[in-house]
Amino acid sequence: MQTDMSAFDIAARWRALSRARVGVARFMSLPEAVAAHVREKDTLYFGGSMARPNAAMFEVIRQFWNMDPEFTLVAPAVANQHAPMIAGGLVKHVITSIHAMTYPTPAPHPLYVEAAKSGRVIFENWSLLTLSHRLMAAALGLPFMPTRSLVGSDMGKRLAAINATSPVKNPFEEGDAQVVAPLSPDVTFIHGLAADDDGNILICPPLYDGVWAAFCAGRAVIATVDHIVSGEFLRRYPEHVRVPAYAVSAVCHVPLGGHPNSLPSAPIPELSGYTDDYEMLTDLRRAGRTLDTLLEWTKEWILDCRDHNDYLEKLGNRRIQALQGRTSNDGWQVERVSERARSYGSVATEAEKHVVLAARVLRDRVTGSEPSALLAGLGISSLAAWMAAIQLGQSGKHLPLMVESGMFGYVPSPGDPFLFNYRNMAGSSMLSDTQLTLGLLTGGAQNRAFGVLGAAEVDARGNLNSSELPGMLLTGSGGANDIGSGAREILVTIAHSSKRLVQSATFITTPGRAVLTVVTPWAVFERPHSAADFVLTRVQARNGLDVEALVGEALRECTWAVKPCSAPILEPEPTDEELDLARHLDPDRLFLN
Repeated sequence: MQTDMSAFDIAARWRALSRARVGVARFMSLPEAVAAHVREKDTLYFGGSMARPNAAMFEVIRQFWNMDPEFTLVAPAVANQHAPMIAGGLVKHVITSIHAMTYPTPAPHPLYVEAAKSGRVIFENWSLLTLSHRLMAAALGLPFMPTRSLVGSDMGKRLAAINATSPVKNPFEEGDAQVVAPLSPDVTFIHGLAADDDGNILICPPLYDGVWAAFCAGRAVIATVDHIVSGEFLRRYPEHVRVPAYAVSAVCHVPLGGHPNSLPSAPIPELSGYTDDYEMLTDLRRAGRTLDTLLEWTKEWILDCRDHNDYLEKLGNRRIQALQGRTSNDGWQVERVSERARSYGSVATEAEKHVVLAARVLRDRVTGSEPSALLAGLGISSLAAWMAAIQLGQSGKHLPLMVESGMFGYVPSPGDPFLFNYRNMAGSSMLSDTQLTLGLLTGGAQNRAFGVLGAAEVDARGNLNSSELPGMLLTGSGGANDIGSGAREILVTIAHSSKRLVQSATFITTPGRAVLTVVTPWAVFERPHSAADFVLTRVQARNGLDVEALVGEALRECTWAVKPCSAPILEPEPTDEELDLARHLDPDRLFLN
């Protein structure tokens, strides 16, 4: 019997036809893309996922340095690495959810504080979810987007004054709904793991702010990618292709284009990603203390590099390979975590007492209430949440941890307390974006989420301020307003001071509707519901003082008209086991110092 070869000829011809392509003009170098598409006074969006388009931002800085282009800078967080744009006078207006130093610990950025105080730059602060809502509305061609967030906050009032948010009458039932206006940047920059030869963009989760900005740019979408792959390769991972080629104006092959931030790649084992470059982020933080030192850093790492290839050469292969090598989930096992964690002795710092006390209270608050997830901010609050979740797990109770960027069910990695660290991402049981974690799992109709937040101020009604003090720009909302607006219950961790425990917050970033517990290093304040007054329920043992003396000390540094309960609990000093766990989570004492 003779085989009919025509079937094979047809199959081969069909494969050839499916691979046929007309030349694609969108592939170009990064300098060419910026020169072709970016203009003075543009609104520029840098985001799209946890992979930040930093190389693209640095190229914008090179091309527009000393030109006073009056850009509007939009990003989910304007952090350490964005400071050169403001230092160079390229930016007139910032739209973001966070304007701060974010690594290693959150803090106001001196440059942003000065720029806001002088009026040189206008900082427009949104919550993380509502900023994403604005882009989503624009991408879907809608006149506005409803939200749970902003209601009852001074942030919402300020944004309403510029006609960016408003209550509208609910057409289906009694009451109003809060809505936000669409936002369309002129140029959107995103960074992906890979593009195929058509220009389809593959981006691995977590997706953070999401790719909405890639579908609402007024003029151009510039995508930088670490890898160029074939269409055949990309079709093996269609669930990770987030932006189709038709939406992209320029595709630029830029290896390490997200540096100094990370590039998630865990779902695609054939392609390398990398972790955050903590060394450079720390250098950027040090440089950001003064304008002169930041300009020196900018000259060395951006202006003196002709392009991104020069930047990579300056980084060097050894450093690049180290960043790629740290993506292993169990890499902490070779980083001497236990040796570092056990080098401090048995005396607890104030921060360690604070974390341990908050973890104890948190375990008690969630026991019996069956929350669906535990969502924490960065710092003492995240360490307390991690400790509580691990300790509950040891007793047989599983409480999933969640991060606003799109991480759910992650296991905290020993040795690295940074909330968004690569190993936490790669170790998650579900990865998504802000719309899912904050919009649905925290603020959805059936959510039972429990939030743990920090703040600069908390007042007698539980309102939180992380936005501003007189003459002082703070860090901004991030996801705090969204968590406070949607979660079932909130526990606040805050320093114990009359400047922190204030009668009325200077500015309400997050309304106190769900804040039922406040934990300081000295005491615990609780209430049964948001209409009730706080009561002092516990004090932290210290200096051999009795309960009455400790209560008196705690109340002297609190401006609230608060009373102790009938029998405040005396919380003992941290145990060796509790200290050991806390120090394994933060062995270099970034938060525990």
